[in-house]
Amino acid sequence: MRTRALLLLTIASAGLLVVSLATTACEDPVTDSGVKGEVRIGPINPVEQPGVENTAPYSARLTVRSVPDDDMVAETMSDRHGSFLIYLPPGDYILVPENGDPLPIAEPQAFTVSPGRFATMDVAYDSGIR
Repeated sequence: MRTRALLLLTIASAGLLVVSLATTACEDPVTDSGVKGEVRIGPINPVEQPGVENTAPYSARLTVRSVPDDDMVAETMSDRHGSFLIYLPPGDYILVPENGDPLPIAEPQAFTVSPGRFATMDVAYDSGIR
């Protein structure tokens, strides 16, 4: 029993060492640049009224693809308020909203991340309500 406990402790310690070394070998995560924004859907009512907002926050899956490689570099969901934040290194990207079948739909948008800055994007989904 004591030998088995010692063996399990040795295996667990070796696993922690491997995880620690792998984490140390990775680059520092990017925390000072990326893209942030808001996702909205509209119209939400078939009749537009002057001065009355006809869009609402929307929770959607968003994918970021690199330019020109078209590699997927990040994916996230906007929260219930429609807000999202994705940390990215400086570079050129395309934000690709996941569309419904057939609705709602939103268009992909190109953006550039500059060092130490967050690009701001507004994603507008068309609900199809007319």
